[in-house]
Amino acid sequence: MPTLSIPATVRPARRAGLVALALALALVTPAIAETVQIVALGDSNTYGFGIDRDKTYPAQLEAVLRNRGHDVAIVNAGVNGDMTFETIARLEQSIPAGTDGVIVFLGRNDWRKGVSAVTISRNLDVIVGALRGAGMDVLLVGFAPNDFSAVAEKHGALYYENFFDGVTRFGRKMRRYKLGDLGGHLNPDGYAVIVERLTPTVEALLDRINSGAE
Repeated sequence: MPTLSIPATVRPARRAGLVALALALALVTPAIAETVQIVALGDSNTYGFGIDRDKTYPAQLEAVLRNRGHDVAIVNAGVNGDMTFETIARLEQSIPAGTDGVIVFLGRNDWRKGVSAVTISRNLDVIVGALRGAGMDVLLVGFAPNDFSAVAEKHGALYYENFFDGVTRFGRKMRRYKLGDLGGHLNPDGYAVIVERLTPTVEALLDRINSGAE
């Protein structure tokens, strides 16, 4: 049975929730269906603030992957405004039983609010470590100017370095890829660019899952 090693800095209530996540997932009987179950875990960039549900990046990614012959379903577990410590608290509820892999893109709200890269890395370490400890393959997605590749390497997860690759110029989102809201969230065209660039790495995640490789 998979076990979790939760740092002592994580609050006891959170540790209990993460342990429960590992135990619940470990005891689930594997599904007969061959469809690969992926969860996209994140904040408003994953949820798709202000756009139709079929235009979010998880929805567009699922459609692209299916068109490329992959039998995959992607659950959107994005929460607007979520910070990494809040994701730790909701992790057990966000990952359904039978999940094969998780795409983790978090930390932008922390960074915008002045949370240090060290603290963001520490929280991502808890999240990725809990998921990997529960037997799931993970793709950790970073964002400029931060680099969280060490977290991925530590846990044997895949890493994609910049979620916003292709939709920014000189560190700013290009106007044609943005909604008109004050937060500068991406529009469907922006997510389409992200999905196009992210797809090969997600296919590598699917290869891991289908091969049973660690």
